[in-house]
Amino acid sequence: MRHWRPWTITGGSLGPMWRETGLWRDVTEIPDSVSATLAAREGVAETAALLGSDRVRRIVATGNGAAYYVAVALWLASLDGRPGPEVIAVPSGLVARGSFEWRPGDILLAVSSSGEFRDLVEAVETAPSPYATITATPGSTIGSRAGARAVVSVSNQRALTHSQAYCGAVATALSVWAETTSDAELRDALAAAPDAIHDEVVAAEHWGAQLDASDPTYAVAFGSGPGWAAALEAALLLKEVAGVPAEGLETREGATTAMFSLAPGHLVLSLPTGDDQLLAEAEEICAARGAAVVRAPRASRLDKRLAAIVTFPAAAALSARLGAHRGLDVDKPAWTDAYYQVARAEK
Repeated sequence: MRHWRPWTITGGSLGPMWRETGLWRDVTEIPDSVSATLAAREGVAETAALLGSDRVRRIVATGNGAAYYVAVALWLASLDGRPGPEVIAVPSGLVARGSFEWRPGDILLAVSSSGEFRDLVEAVETAPSPYATITATPGSTIGSRAGARAVVSVSNQRALTHSQAYCGAVATALSVWAETTSDAELRDALAAAPDAIHDEVVAAEHWGAQLDASDPTYAVAFGSGPGWAAALEAALLLKEVAGVPAEGLETREGATTAMFSLAPGHLVLSLPTGDDQLLAEAEEICAARGAAVVRAPRASRLDKRLAAIVTFPAAAALSARLGAHRGLDVDKPAWTDAYYQVARAEK
């Protein structure tokens, strides 16, 4: 039997450079911003009442990029714990322009930090009314038209990458779900989240400082259960911050289809969500393909439904470290203008 151990990480030559970026400063404030969001509970009860009304049979949660992964995190959380309405996560491009076939009893949950994403603006024009939203901008086009809006608190956004907004939106979605389903266990986990996230930030900073300053040509991130949503977001961070082509997968997909093309020079990020033998198996098979496998630290043992939040600091640290090593502007990537050209609705 082949004996294998996770990739040994060693210090590079970058020193504190990545930790001085606006992105990492934003990450260090995630515990406070999530705490403020959860304490305010602005619109949570109203949104839960709308989503949990007797007429609702299916919640169609949608967004783009990180906002879509918030929808995925909500869907995966809905598969555990107390039952509630059916939840499906659909990319906003499929809901826009009337291309989605709505069913009786459907309700739209639109996730958008800015509240101005073009596909969502188009989606709310054809979706059943009223709809609900999770947003950091309640006065936006999407926020102002919603029947109920749960508001995310963002202390600062120094970098283009949404860190506080993303984690706050996941926490808000789960808070709404806990209210909708009267899930006391999830409520307790959310109450403990700010302290747990703080521990994850500290662990991720120490871990990131030791990472080898390598330059992978391709990356895979994987996680189990709700960790799949975390893997999707980790892959997005690697793409948008570090410029590394990446995909995020469920763990068994990581152990099977993802490993087909792995080779030396590739990176695998493993995201633990508890005791998971499948994770170790996936790490081993990917390492056997020659890829460098690194497991993110896990400082807390919070409810696995919060995986998308608690693994975020490590994914951000890795991405910022690689981006700085490649000489990229971590806070304002080169693709910024092109993104806004296609993402925002014309005024």
